[in-house]
Amino acid sequence: MSRLDLALKRLAEGCFICAVHYPEEYAALQEADGRARAEAWLSAIGYRLARLDAEGAFFMAHAVVTAELRNRLRDELRTVRGKLEPVVGFMETLRQAQGRHPQIHAGDMLWESEISEAVRGSALLERRLLEMREIGGARVTDSAIDRVRRMLAQLQNDGYLVETNPTNKGYRVTGKIDYLYQLIGFIAENTTQLSDEVMGEPDGAQSRLDGMPTGGVETGGDAAA
Repeated sequence: MSRLDLALKRLAEGCFICAVHYPEEYAALQEADGRARAEAWLSAIGYRLARLDAEGAFFMAHAVVTAELRNRLRDELRTVRGKLEPVVGFMETLRQAQGRHPQIHAGDMLWESEISEAVRGSALLERRLLEMREIGGARVTDSAIDRVRRMLAQLQNDGYLVETNPTNKGYRVTGKIDYLYQLIGFIAENTTQLSDEVMGEPDGAQSRLDGMPTGGVETGGDAAA
């Protein structure tokens, strides 16, 4: 199977194709001919090739955003707000405590041992981690270190991390993180409209929803690949 065929397969699975997670497929889509062929193939089945910026991950998006799809995207926004935004917030607080830039970028390395050590050395971080209910599979009896492990596994399963050093538990951040930050920014700008009681259509929201991928966070396309 060619690199481009693999890229099309990944796109159809709902994956985000970036230089970190799928380097061969990413290289195929970086070529003008490969990108044109991918766009033609997706157009024929009602989708389009999308990316957030010139260096960002490629993903498959609907060519037309229907009312049904908007409802699915709203559900994804709820998932981000309730499940992933708190985890990202914790990671940013931890990085600030380490004297680093808070925002996580594609290509950054996260080490289980480094995060665990930082948590052990900060009562504030440990308390915040133990109080978090957003970590999938976390139990009341889990230690802070158990929760660090579960948090990294959750981010990996959702396609935001790739384990690049299994021996030392090192994870590299994928290009999908840019999409997550876009959703978090969208939520911050439209808090009232995205309330659980009233899920109205924000001003100008359709054009922004058009740029969001099919499947996305809730279906965990990358995790299934």
